[in-house]
Amino acid sequence: MKYNLNVLKTDIGSFRHYWRGIPKIGKTSLYRDLVLEVYGDAKFGLLISPGNETGYKSLSNLYAVETPTWESFVEIVDDLVEHKEDNSFKIIAIDTCDELVSIASDKTLKVHFQRKNEKAISLNGCFGGFGAGHKYVQDLINDQIRRLESANYGLVFISHTKLRDIKEKGIEEGYQQLTTNLESRFDRIFLDKSDIVATFYTQKTVKDKELVSAERYIYFRSDGFIDAGSRFANMPEKVVMSAKNYLDAFNQGVKSSFPIKVTDKQLEEMRKVELEENELKAQKYIEQTKAENEEKFAGLETADDYKNAIEKKLLELDDDTKKQKRAEFKDQKLPMKFKEIDDIEVLKKILKVFFE
Repeated sequence: MKYNLNVLKTDIGSFRHYWRGIPKIGKTSLYRDLVLEVYGDAKFGLLISPGNETGYKSLSNLYAVETPTWESFVEIVDDLVEHKEDNSFKIIAIDTCDELVSIASDKTLKVHFQRKNEKAISLNGCFGGFGAGHKYVQDLINDQIRRLESANYGLVFISHTKLRDIKEKGIEEGYQQLTTNLESRFDRIFLDKSDIVATFYTQKTVKDKELVSAERYIYFRSDGFIDAGSRFANMPEKVVMSAKNYLDAFNQGVKSSFPIKVTDKQLEEMRKVELEENELKAQKYIEQTKAENEEKFAGLETADDYKNAIEKKLLELDDDTKKQKRAEFKDQKLPMKFKEIDDIEVLKKILKVFFE
């Protein structure tokens, strides 16, 4: 087996960013500004707005798409991966992760009902309990993140913060920390994958019981109260909140990770080569995905061929999974009585449900 020496990445889209902050602090605005700062044009960035999150509507010069349900989220990922040549996006933000977890949880509860024909009150009651429901949510989200990354999209995960009471073993007194709003096991979906965990915080100055000033900061390192972190050893602890400052802090971290001094010009040259290599890798992944999809439908030409293939798939399933797949047909507004359909494209969509 051939082993290759790792080459340090330099483009901001080659790393995963996890942003956390209170609502309305400017996380979405910063993403819009960062796309323009790094790539020079709004066409290079997309914001996916899951569930009930629609904060982007007050911003101009930003490409955004709403995905109110898990099915619509997957549909957008399908389009981004399978038709990558139709867009210019280099980086994608998911705003917010809280809402993404919410629609994935709704999907999990729905799948449980489809399989068991009984409602679960919460994720704890799904698939027999013991964390199976939470694991299903994690798997749903991880699968889609993997697909986006494999297609060479940079990722920014945007979420909310809250104050938590922390009590460490062996320490009598607890303390408060500004950290994620998400439940720990869901937070780790994004935290464990991210190279930069940035927390947005407004630092206020009060004098004689009056607010004198308020400055917004981006924290890249924890100070005990604010929870943040980075894989780059020499990023600053915090910067005043702006896209340029974020990019400068990122570049500082990258340059300090090289064993020798690297100039801005050298960094830009490496970045150009890296972007080209990333596109080639993405193209290989997309071609492989298309080949796998074509293999699934190999030998199917007529409507009867597809009907027979669907019938065969149904016979392979147990009763619970069969109920789930039929419910999926309904969710996607596909006809239940497929034997009466002669439209090959519709039959192909029905058959595709069995591969999901």
